Amino acid sequence: MAKKYDPQAGSLFKKEVPKMPESHYSGDKPNPNLSDFVEQHIKSKPHDPSNDNYDVPTFDKPIDTKKTTAIYNMHTYWSKKPHDAIRQYIRHYTDPGDLVLDPLCGSGGTALAALMEGRKAIAIDRSPAATFITKNYCMPVDIYQLQKAFRELKEKVKSEIDWLYETHCDRCGGKADVYATVYSATFRCMRCLSDIPLFHAESEKTGYNSVTYFCPRCSSRGVREKISLRTERRGDWPMVISYTCRSAGCPNSKEMTERSFPFPRETRDYPDLIHIEKIKNRPIVGSVPNIPMMFKEKGKWGLLQRPYHGDIRLVKDFYSDRNLRAVSVIIDTIKSAFSGEIKDTLLFAIQAISMNMSKLQGYSTNPRFPNNMMKGTLYTPPIWREYNVLNWLEGKIRNLTAGYKSIGEASIDPRDVIISTQSVCDLSNIPSNSIDYIFTDPPYSYKIQFGELNFMWEAWLGLASDWKDEEIIVNDNRGKDESNWADMMRLGIREMYRVLRPGRTMSLCYHDSSEGSWSLLQDLVAESGFISSYSGETLYIDTDRKSWKQLVADKVTKRDLVINFRKPRAGEVTATIAITGDEDKTTFNEKVSQIIRDYLGSNPGITKDRVYDEVVSRMVRTGQMEAHNFDELLGQVAEEAKIESGKNGGGRWYLKETELVIADAAENAREDAAAEKLNVFIKGFLKKNLGEEGVHYSDIFEHYVYTV
Repeated sequence: MAKKYDPQAGSLFKKEVPKMPESHYSGDKPNPNLSDFVEQHIKSKPHDPSNDNYDVPTFDKPIDTKKTTAIYNMHTYWSKKPHDAIRQYIRHYTDPGDLVLDPLCGSGGTALAALMEGRKAIAIDRSPAATFITKNYCMPVDIYQLQKAFRELKEKVKSEIDWLYETHCDRCGGKADVYATVYSATFRCMRCLSDIPLFHAESEKTGYNSVTYFCPRCSSRGVREKISLRTERRGDWPMVISYTCRSAGCPNSKEMTERSFPFPRETRDYPDLIHIEKIKNRPIVGSVPNIPMMFKEKGKWGLLQRPYHGDIRLVKDFYSDRNLRAVSVIIDTIKSAFSGEIKDTLLFAIQAISMNMSKLQGYSTNPRFPNNMMKGTLYTPPIWREYNVLNWLEGKIRNLTAGYKSIGEASIDPRDVIISTQSVCDLSNIPSNSIDYIFTDPPYSYKIQFGELNFMWEAWLGLASDWKDEEIIVNDNRGKDESNWADMMRLGIREMYRVLRPGRTMSLCYHDSSEGSWSLLQDLVAESGFISSYSGETLYIDTDRKSWKQLVADKVTKRDLVINFRKPRAGEVTATIAITGDEDKTTFNEKVSQIIRDYLGSNPGITKDRVYDEVVSRMVRTGQMEAHNFDELLGQVAEEAKIESGKNGGGRWYLKETELVIADAAENAREDAAAEKLNVFIKGFLKKNLGEEGVHYSDIFEHYVYTV
């Protein structure tokens, strides 16, 4: 009898998925095989300075891209850059088989982009969570094996998960599965002395991102009494439960049903409350991250500590009793029942949702955006939502399936990447002059606290978390100021300069230009010997998804600026960045005004944020980023044409008529000067070549490009 076709088994001719050698990932330690990996590349593509004809012009195309891709959505990370944008830089600056380095790799976008372009890659980061994410991005996965493994995992944890999320159906009285529970912090009304769940409080929007709450009991008596969120948080209370019935014949099995919890607290005989109390007293199946958040000193455990964290001191304190047990049993089962790549992929999946399953997961009444988890911070909102962990994990497996399918279509070879958990400040295991291209995204001074954010992931996976003293960051609570950040970045940039081959490029992608650390970073790059490769165009990676600050801030770069630097060849005269510090306010403002005038002259009708990007990029490039009244200077030379809507929103800016006259005069002067130089060139050429009737246009063009 013929065997029945199993669609889950895939094609009979399914291509074998290549595996990453065990030696190419070393967990939370430096990779001892990195030197050998680079030496092999040097043998296959040796560098001969005397015959080096590498001559690639500066990349000069701003990139508009999307973050909402299957690969991007596999796992969140802070300040993550789309891999398809990085691919364009790698394609421009390298050839197939070249070696690309990202020594501050984060989630591994550069390494993955390099593999997808047929290059070799080195991914380095000091955070073990970052290198673990990178490893799983760069390791192709058999999606049929992944789906099979997840079905096995579901079966193994089913009894525990079913019990944890068990409730009753209001319609048939049978058992039902909890989908989500909304919890609310309670606060004491200082007028009537009642404990009020914020979920029940009356609210009034008082700003773009601010809400004022009022006591409902006082309001019923005609008094508008504010509830202060700065007072003591008197515990969290379940408000609403969403569930589906397990009985196939019940209408509630086909649609989500909501049920409200009673309040006040004295209601102790309510079934759901009784079950929640049983969960609290139930032994935990797996291990939990019962470790302090960073450290506790003077009542704080890090820069992200805020009053709303309440009694949170340990990683496990970020979780409800139910979800703490659910995440724990799933991780414990993965570690004990699976091995190899599939084990790591399943851990990658649960790691990807672990923060969403904590009290960081906010609640919103907006049906389009029901979740309100603030990215890049450990904010625990007063109203939060506890989701069924296994349901979310199943959704993440679907995300990974789509992402790994896209990665598989690129036919990447995981043998071409090596990952090491170490500091950029010491790359001694990489030989000098061995790297063909560097694309990296440096840490943003104090803006994003990578160590504190990654701490939760590292705690759950049992990775080393004692590396924070080596983090390149500004954090007052940990005694790390801007000078520490600069000293460590200086070491890192010098190492990047050392390992890069002469004549090759390092691309820096950065977002923190509004605070001046861009300027400091430029100084460090110039100090190390790099030459700025300015193409005459402000380069950026513009994505469709912006952070909250990018969307609402008027004077902040709304894209990630990219500046390219070249390592000079031996004997080449290097151009240094002039940093005089002698400019007075008038001189500085004149420079900014001229930049605005030049840019709008070439790009009339551009949006305000694009003009600001150009100013930031130009001033940073000359080491002179200083505070200035951008709005005032822009208004002096340009005027805004209001529009109702547009891709970038806001108005369009044009030079004033008086400025057009100035710009035309300046342009005419430049044209006259260029014409004079070309005239001298033509006369000199004909004098040297007496037999020639004229000068070929290609010679004129080449002279124009390189000298005018």
